[in-house]
Amino acid sequence: MNFLTTKGIGAEIEKIIRNADQEIKIITPYIQIDDLYIERLADAEKRNVKITFVFREQDNLSEQDESKLLYLKNTEIYFMNNLHAKCYMNEKSALITSMNLYNYSEKNNREMGITINKYENFDIYIDINKEVDSIINNAEKYYSSYKKSSYDYYDNKPSNNFRNENLHYFQKNYHKTGYCIRCRQEIDYDPIHPLCVDCYRVWAEYQNPDYQESFCHSCGKQINDWTQNDGISYITPLCNYCKN
Repeated sequence: MNFLTTKGIGAEIEKIIRNADQEIKIITPYIQIDDLYIERLADAEKRNVKITFVFREQDNLSEQDESKLLYLKNTEIYFMNNLHAKCYMNEKSALITSMNLYNYSEKNNREMGITINKYENFDIYIDINKEVDSIINNAEKYYSSYKKSSYDYYDNKPSNNFRNENLHYFQKNYHKTGYCIRCRQEIDYDPIHPLCVDCYRVWAEYQNPDYQESFCHSCGKQINDWTQNDGISYITPLCNYCKN
């Protein structure tokens, strides 16, 4: 068990994410996610780590932070209106702290925290894990318009949302390799997330779904002629040939 102050807490959160092999649970009333944490979480997802977020109020999540979270494919998001606890944990260790996952807190506030190692303080770790699971089980599932449309699609409810069409293409090509629509780096095939992590970070600054990109997410073909109605963007990541 170790005592931490503000800078050490930020480093410990990163360490918990980086060292996770099975799961990451983040309980924090307020979220403003640094890009470094998104990178670490994306790396964790590549290791098939399950990620769970619980924050305080549904309306407190900004569009930019929502977009960052929804870019993560293996993440469940919940909210609880009376949440005040702050806890960050994986299957090996837990951090109990006063600090939210909020940029302002790390830069401006004086915070404290305690880390608990599962193998050194087993009983305490188990108690923390039980309480965290209780919070998750009693929290409400977070649905953005994006997640709701995905849910409707799998229930076979009609929707005009473009992401439903992309889910259709995703189902047909589940095991296929895709391409980043901006730099053509090979990534997992997923038209709902057609950018690599680095290009997504740039795109997220402006979040323009109609911005003209360069490569088909499915075949990797470079698309230069927008006059043929075959343009590539975040909202239309497939060329006309791959749509058919």
